[in-house]
Amino acid sequence: MTTDLRRIALTVDEPWPGMYFWVLQEENDDAGIYEPIDSADAPATSYHSALAAGYIALQAVCGQTGPRRGGAVAPLFISPSIDLQHTTLQ
Repeated sequence: MTTDLRRIALTVDEPWPGMYFWVLQEENDDAGIYEPIDSADAPATSYHSALAAGYIALQAVCGQTGPRRGGAVAPLFISPSIDLQHTTLQ
């Protein structure tokens, strides 16, 4: 059994001109509502730098199989219940 994949978003905030902070936000139980779970301690001087630093932080949270709730469990392969082969319309 696999554990649930957490919905984590990476955003960049600019509270003051030229000061960029990366922010990791996770969706809570209310669909579509995200709450901050981590952020930069110091500002970056560009959007690109903040985004790159935030991506590194996101990777640290994710591990090899993505950010999961609970313990790491190897995913099971479940074959699709529909036929995915090409069809010919006539």
